[in-house]
Amino acid sequence: MYSSTRTRTVLVIGVAAVLGLLAYLVWPRSSERQLETTTTTTFAATTTTTTRTVAVVSVTTTTVVISAPVETVATTTQPVPATTTSASVVAAGIESVSGDARSLIDSWRSAVSESAGIWPGYDLAAIPVVLVAVDGEGNVGAVTAFNHPDPEALGSQVRGFEIDGHRVAVVDEVADPDRLASMAPFTFFADIGGTDTFVLVGQSGVPKLEPGTPEFIAVLAHEGFHQYQFDEWVPGDLLQDFDGYDYSAANLELVLLEHRILIAAYESATLAGTERLARQFAAVRSTRHDRDGRVVLDEHQERIEGSAQYIEHRIGDAIGNIRNSANHADELVYHDAGVEDPAVFGDGIKSFFGFDRFYSSGATLLALLDRLEPSGTDVAERLGKGDSPAQLLARHVGSPDDVDALVAAARAEHDPDGRFGPAAAILSALAAGEKTDGFGGGSEVSEDEIACLEEHGLDLSAGNITIPDDIASACLDR
Repeated sequence: MYSSTRTRTVLVIGVAAVLGLLAYLVWPRSSERQLETTTTTTFAATTTTTTRTVAVVSVTTTTVVISAPVETVATTTQPVPATTTSASVVAAGIESVSGDARSLIDSWRSAVSESAGIWPGYDLAAIPVVLVAVDGEGNVGAVTAFNHPDPEALGSQVRGFEIDGHRVAVVDEVADPDRLASMAPFTFFADIGGTDTFVLVGQSGVPKLEPGTPEFIAVLAHEGFHQYQFDEWVPGDLLQDFDGYDYSAANLELVLLEHRILIAAYESATLAGTERLARQFAAVRSTRHDRDGRVVLDEHQERIEGSAQYIEHRIGDAIGNIRNSANHADELVYHDAGVEDPAVFGDGIKSFFGFDRFYSSGATLLALLDRLEPSGTDVAERLGKGDSPAQLLARHVGSPDDVDALVAAARAEHDPDGRFGPAAAILSALAAGEKTDGFGGGSEVSEDEIACLEEHGLDLSAGNITIPDDIASACLDR
């Protein structure tokens, strides 16, 4: 999930919508609403004495250097300078780091090493990161900081290590564990010791947020890529508008056609076949733009979420994740069955067509560009400057001579029995009856509503706040 603003505006999000926004996450509380806010979270630096609870090298810090797997490194009692990266050295105390902390460290190391070099300019290790592990009751079990200039702002008894040439800190006495836990599943702009920090909360027993699992590693790389987008990309100026999206039968019919073309292009065994299908896709997307300007939402989210999911696929083989180098289009394939059976979408037609699908369509478009474009650096640079994957594909294939002829050919090839039209009419009617629980494009919460939430004890400074139903009913007039 990504937002390009950092304002007081907050979005009231229903549970079903949270699952749509975080398409790969499962939220642990099925009966509660979520409040997502883009205000910053501030941690005051903890006041401690100048003697920190870490072993001493030089004056105040211990450096532990790990450049081999933790399980196989040797131990030394000699001080290790902070610049040392060539030796595999573990100072006294690393063996006593909790299992939760080790799991967070291993997850970060894997995400950093496997994502290195796969996208020009993206370096997860360059982003100040805090990883938190909470148990099934929401209790904080471990807090680790990576390449953060002031981990002591998180608490006391901070043990410092150098791992693979990076600064890693394990916080044994956390100053405000509840506040960290309230950031679940993540926040991008936690102010920790004066530094904007990406915080990801691993949650025991929660699918895809269990530290140490391939899914957690993928989420870390995915959301870390969003932080990179915040820092380095030309920002988008669109907010996703679920209720305002075009769920007309005419649009959904063309979307179904787009998906079928993308699947065929992805499965094409020849470059010529991929090129031909790419021209079809560009023609259909152009037709959609001509009939309704809201298609810019597709372009925006395919650029933002599609590229982040593409990162997941790029590292998937190495980490053993379900998303890998051979299945970028699988989610489109699964939902393609909805042409015959609308029940495939459940009560999430708006969620899928208005947001969820852009993860997969964007990642699939980027996979096609990998085949068609000789320079991944050029694609990455143009996305960073504001182009979308679909725009880059259209630029590659060139302007078609006859858009209508290409669309007609696509219909004949991918929908020979004319099933998309009736299916789209059914889906459009079902979407009109869906409730989004105030989700829409997000609604601005009034100052009175904010005051009410705070009076009920909610800390609105965190990036993602759980609002129990009773408080939501008392404070939010939806």
